[in-house]
Amino acid sequence: MTVITISRQLGSHGDEIGAQVAEALGLRFVDREIIRQAAQEAGVPEVALQEMEYEGQRSVIERILNSMKSMPPIPPTPEASLREPAASIPLPFGGILSPAIPPFAATMDDYVRMVGMVIQDLAKGGDVVIVGRGSQVLLRDLPHAFHLQVVAPFKERVETIMKREGLGRREAITRVKASDQTRREYLRRYHRVEWLDPTLYDLVINTGKIPIPLAVELVVAAQG
Repeated sequence: MTVITISRQLGSHGDEIGAQVAEALGLRFVDREIIRQAAQEAGVPEVALQEMEYEGQRSVIERILNSMKSMPPIPPTPEASLREPAASIPLPFGGILSPAIPPFAATMDDYVRMVGMVIQDLAKGGDVVIVGRGSQVLLRDLPHAFHLQVVAPFKERVETIMKREGLGRREAITRVKASDQTRREYLRRYHRVEWLDPTLYDLVINTGKIPIPLAVELVVAAQG
């Protein structure tokens, strides 16, 4: 039962490596969008997911969250519990756990915990590549899990983002710096680890030195 988690710096090609590893090994590929869909089905509101991903203007989101906290909790209704789940549409994995915390929970910690439960649920079936969301920490005690981090030199990541997103150099620099800060703070705040600590990972690949095809080969070979 194979479980691979991938942590990556923005612009390091970690997503491409993850997708190619999944294809080479015949695994499900679970990226940010799939986790997002599953988390929303589990009861995590969109604004909380935006806060987890937000890059560069945290104060704007904090104002939204503060306004949410001032709202009275909305109790679940019997009708709501009987509705067909929106995410019952076919997805690359079988089923999503039921929410353990009622929607509109009061704190971001609750929402982050719910996202963690979604990731753990996705990993239960095995044969999956999971990208991001602290999965390297959430699944670190899973005996058969393999944890990969993909990094690259700052300058090369800026060039990648300029090409990929059609940004000017200054915008790309801001984007990469903000992404690094957001990911670092997320892991510190909610998982109490240092994002770039190499001891969290079984393999760290620098795509400034290791081309993507070789990186994929290394990860595949590490699965034995």
